[in-house]
Amino acid sequence: MSGYCDKKRPECSQCIRVGKKCPGYRDQLSLMFRDESSKVIQKAHAQWGSSGSPIDASGSTAGSSSSAWGNESLSGSSDSPSSSTPSPPQDVVSARLPKRMDLNMEEQGMQFYINRYLMNHPDSPRTRDQVAAYCAAADTTQNVMIAVGLAGLSNLQGDKNLNLIARSQYVAALKHTGQLIAANDPASLVARVRSVVTLALFEVVQGKGPKSTVSSANTHINGAVAVLRSVLPLPPSATSDGGSGQGSSQTRGGYGIIMLLFSMLIPYQLTDTPLPPAFFDTLKFCRYLMQSMPESCACDHVFASARLLQLLAIVEHTVLTDGRPATEDLIRQFLLLEDTFDALEDPHLKAFPYEVKQGDCPPEAVFRGKWHVYDMIWGARIWNHYRWARILANQNIVKFVTKYPISSRKTISAARRAKSYATIDRMAQDILISTPSHWHHPMLDPKDTLKFESNGPGSSGAVGLPSLLWHVVIAGCAPNVPLEYWNWAHNVLLVVWKQLGMQHALALAEIMEEHKAKLDREATKQKFKLEFEDE
Repeated sequence: MSGYCDKKRPECSQCIRVGKKCPGYRDQLSLMFRDESSKVIQKAHAQWGSSGSPIDASGSTAGSSSSAWGNESLSGSSDSPSSSTPSPPQDVVSARLPKRMDLNMEEQGMQFYINRYLMNHPDSPRTRDQVAAYCAAADTTQNVMIAVGLAGLSNLQGDKNLNLIARSQYVAALKHTGQLIAANDPASLVARVRSVVTLALFEVVQGKGPKSTVSSANTHINGAVAVLRSVLPLPPSATSDGGSGQGSSQTRGGYGIIMLLFSMLIPYQLTDTPLPPAFFDTLKFCRYLMQSMPESCACDHVFASARLLQLLAIVEHTVLTDGRPATEDLIRQFLLLEDTFDALEDPHLKAFPYEVKQGDCPPEAVFRGKWHVYDMIWGARIWNHYRWARILANQNIVKFVTKYPISSRKTISAARRAKSYATIDRMAQDILISTPSHWHHPMLDPKDTLKFESNGPGSSGAVGLPSLLWHVVIAGCAPNVPLEYWNWAHNVLLVVWKQLGMQHALALAEIMEEHKAKLDREATKQKFKLEFEDE
């Protein structure tokens, strides 16, 4: 099958036109799990010569197609020396040589999505039931998956025409998703939510500016919340546990909404937009669904984070004067909020327990050789949202000490300031340590990644990655943390960009670079000031 297959039976028009026997078109299941590694190796050897080596005597690649892996290597990162860059797995190789595998454009996009955005992530489909459930709904959401795959592929290749096709698939996906929502078929609930959330993922992959990206993505997240809210309590068939043992459909429905509410916090904070009343109405409904459950502490966590966004807006838009009652009152509100977060830590440990493990792992992939093992993937995500919020709360507290010294002397003791710095460091370190629970660095052997994974619904793939990237940025740029944190976090962003073609990761890396450059300028200025005073 070559060119664009029209999927006619018994033979497609393209094969009839060129006079070849039609092998039949691949369905999504066969496309996902077919084994073409020997075919790829044979074609690569034919291109490279009898030696089977992709490198010629001059050290350059033998052809433009065979250089795809080199263009995406990690050698551009100071923390990932080229000598330690692993060879690409066979399933990744097959995605990088689309023209030599006779894949049409849609199949290229779908395969890139499957290889990079669905499989090989901590929350990828693993069991037979999870794979079957995902594939059953794949036909209804294939346009948006193809759009995401083509967007990532076009970003890595710098192919504007491919990008236009990705946008076209995105528009088709919008139309199809609208039809799914309008039909309101209970049997299509999973497909509807998955389609809407993946539309948000497209915005993250395609977008270049963090603010515009998260604003567009947040529109779809709001849509996903509306879809779930419209059908809750969920019918059991729509949220079958699939053997994961994660509780009733009602509980999982509450979890689903909670996770979407958490995902909305960063966009609203970044765009400086007030949370809508519907946000709090939905949160109240989640409290109802999860009442009398230990996991209901996540609802208190969301409410505290929403309060944090309100206080951050006051800091941003209010002219404060040192020594005035209004300034002291705002500082006290931040201190009370941090006390609330502190009080939520033990309930979170009971509801979402985890262990800290340590071992011999690539330092670029596992921060300080440590990782967390969570009971479930949702718990891992909730913990990182918690850490993100506490860092923001405490970095404002320590900022007040410098910016408003008179007011701070009345409200923030030296011990309290030291505690804030210690909390910031602990939360930042835990975000970095937890990273393998959310994303697998390509340097990790797939056989070794199981030890980092948690139980979960099994089909989200890279959907949780955008939030993780923001958390990593906050951890790397937190006040007073070692430079090691910045270097490791920055490297994660660059690797994600080169692995997935996610523009959002590249934009966040640039934000980190600007932050570091600002700190360097301030440090230089302070150094000159001290030298001048000594003269």
